Amino acid sequence: MRRKYTNPNASGYLLEAKACEKVTKELRRIVEKFQRAVDKEAAVRQSEFETVMQYTSEQQIQDDYGWDFITEAQYNRYLTLFREGQAALEQHTPTKTELAVSILRRIISDIEADCREWKFSALSPQEQVKERERMEKAKREWKEKIAEIKRRRGFIEVDAPQEEEIT
Repeated sequence: MRRKYTNPNASGYLLEAKACEKVTKELRRIVEKFQRAVDKEAAVRQSEFETVMQYTSEQQIQDDYGWDFITEAQYNRYLTLFREGQAALEQHTPTKTELAVSILRRIISDIEADCREWKFSALSPQEQVKERERMEKAKREWKEKIAEIKRRRGFIEVDAPQEEEIT
């Protein structure tokens, strides 16, 4: 007669995992909302950049400011954009919305890690061993693939992939 493994905590672990998935789903919805705002901010910056690139000299920007066609804040941004060009557009200080998206993505990553841990804890000892072996195999294959890409691009010259001790 074969005995079946029954973990008394497994249903609790799986319930925790489902709760994590629910929270993650809601957080992803919020990230999408904030991402739309980030995209709008980027479009505004791009539009402003295109406006600035229509000026041929700093003197024209100063003239527009002097005639009150642009505000002082616009004047300062326009000068920065004019002087630094595309780099000012691409290397801007992150906005509150961009930081919020970054924070939410870190939180989602942490919750997903917890979810994987809860699901793993619900497995039987034999299933945990198989899962560990599967993860180690996937990790080795990934390292081999990265090494192959690096070899093809000429970054490294390695005859055989080196294996690290997995802890």
